[in-house]
Amino acid sequence: MARNEGRLIIITAIAGVTILAAALVTMALDPIQLLINYNTRVTNNSFMFNMFQKEVEGAHLSLYVFNVTNAQEFMSGEDHSLNVQEVGPFTYAEIRQNIDIDLDEEAGELEFTPNMKLRFVPEQSVARPEDVIVTVPNLALLSVASLVSSLPFFIRNTFKLLFSTLNCKSITTIDVYSFLWGYSDPLISQAYNIVPGIVYFDKFGIMDRLYDNKTIYRMRVGIRDEDRFSIKTLKKYMKSDNWMNERALESYKYKNTYEGAAYPPGLNVETPINIYRLGVCRELNLEFHGTKNMEYGGDAWIYRISNETFNRDCAAGVCGMMDLSSCTYGIPITMSRTHFLETDPKIYERIKGINPDPSKHDSHFLLEPNIGISLSTSLSLQMNMNLADLRFSDKTEMFSDLVLPVAYIKVVQQDVFDALYGILRTIHVTAPITLISIEVTMFLIAVAILAYSGLLLYRRSKCKAKKKAYAKLNLRQNLPLIQCQLTKT
Repeated sequence: MARNEGRLIIITAIAGVTILAAALVTMALDPIQLLINYNTRVTNNSFMFNMFQKEVEGAHLSLYVFNVTNAQEFMSGEDHSLNVQEVGPFTYAEIRQNIDIDLDEEAGELEFTPNMKLRFVPEQSVARPEDVIVTVPNLALLSVASLVSSLPFFIRNTFKLLFSTLNCKSITTIDVYSFLWGYSDPLISQAYNIVPGIVYFDKFGIMDRLYDNKTIYRMRVGIRDEDRFSIKTLKKYMKSDNWMNERALESYKYKNTYEGAAYPPGLNVETPINIYRLGVCRELNLEFHGTKNMEYGGDAWIYRISNETFNRDCAAGVCGMMDLSSCTYGIPITMSRTHFLETDPKIYERIKGINPDPSKHDSHFLLEPNIGISLSTSLSLQMNMNLADLRFSDKTEMFSDLVLPVAYIKVVQQDVFDALYGILRTIHVTAPITLISIEVTMFLIAVAILAYSGLLLYRRSKCKAKKKAYAKLNLRQNLPLIQCQLTKT
C-alpha cells in the first residue's frame, strides 16, 4: 500500500513537471515561426521548390516617355531649357520562369537561370505603343556622341563629319514601340564599324538595354532559414547554344540582396535589405520606415529606397543618380527617383515639365516579416542620360552637360492578399490565440497536478508523523496499529 502511494506521488510530480516544462519550452521556442520555417523550406519536392519552378505572372511595368514640346526653339538656341511632357502609361506584365535549376541542399544553395518575357497589357495603357508618336532626343546620336566625346580630336572630327553626312537629327519623331524596344539607325551601324571596341551595339532602345535578350543570367541564392532567397552570385553570359560551357562575361557577388519577392522567414528590423532587379544591374538599398497595421490582424513593415542608393556615385560626379554606364556598354545612362524626386533642383534646372510629387513618384515596399514575403511593391525609377561636353558637333552642342530625362518605369507587384489572407490571418490571429490557450491550459494542468502531488506528499508526511507518535504510545498502552489513507475512496 505504502509503495503504491509513493509511486503515485512520483508519477504525479513527474507529470506536472513535464507538462510545465512543455508549456515553458513552447513559450520560448515560438512554434508558429518554427512551423513557418518548415513549410517555407526549399528542399526537393517541397511546396516552395515546386512553386519556384512554375511560370508565373509577376509585376506590372508601366512606362512613361518624356515627349519634347519645344524641339525647334531648343535646337535654335531660342530656348535654353528643354520642355518635356510625360506620355503614358504603356504597361507590360512580367512573365517569369526559372529554368536549368540546380538544387544543392547540402551546400544550402539554389542555382538557376531566370527566363523573363513581357506581355503588353492594353487595358492598363493609354494606347498601343506602335500607335503613339512622340518627339524625343535622338538617343542613338547622343549615345555615340557621348562615347566618342573623350576620344582624340581626329576621331571626334570623323564623327562630326559622319553626323553631317548622314543628316542626323538631334531631336526626332518616332513611335513609342521603336523608342522602347530599339530601332536600327545608320549612325549606329557606321559607328559600330568604325570603332567596334567602343560601340558594342547595333540598335538602341530603352527596354532593349534593360531587357537585353542577348544576355543570359545565372543566379545562385541561399535556401537556409537565415539566408533564404538572398542572392549569392550573379553571372552574365552571351547567349549561345553552348553558353553554360563558356566563361562568364561578368560575375558579381552580393550580400543581403534579394529580388524583392521573397526574404528569409522571421525577419527583424536590423536585417539589412538590398533589392536587385535584372536589367538595372545595381542594388537598391532599403531603409525601414515603420509599420502598417493590416486587415489580417498583423503589422507589415514599410521600407523605402535610401538616399545612399542615389548618392554613392557622387565621387564620379553623378550625385542624386545611380550610374549604370558599366552595364549599358558605356552609354552614360543614370537612374534616379522619378521626376528627380528628392534630387538637387540644379540637376534639372534646364528641364521644364519636371514636377516631383511623393504621392505619385515615391517608391515603397511592404513586407510581411514572419513568412518573409512582399505584400506590396511600388517601385518608380527614372532613366536619364548624363551627357558630357558634346560641343565638338553642332548637332549635339545644345545637349552639352545636360542631365536628360528619357523615360521612367513604375513597377507594381500584383495583389497577393486574396491568396494569402487566410494564411496570414491564421498566423497573426488564430494561431497565437490557440497557442496561448494551449499554453495557459498546460500551465494550469501542470500547477493542478503539482499541487495534487504536493498534497499527497503532505498527507503522507503527516501520516508518517502520526504513525511514529502512535507507535511510541502503543509501546506503553498496547493499542491497535493505525492505518493512514492518502486518497479518498
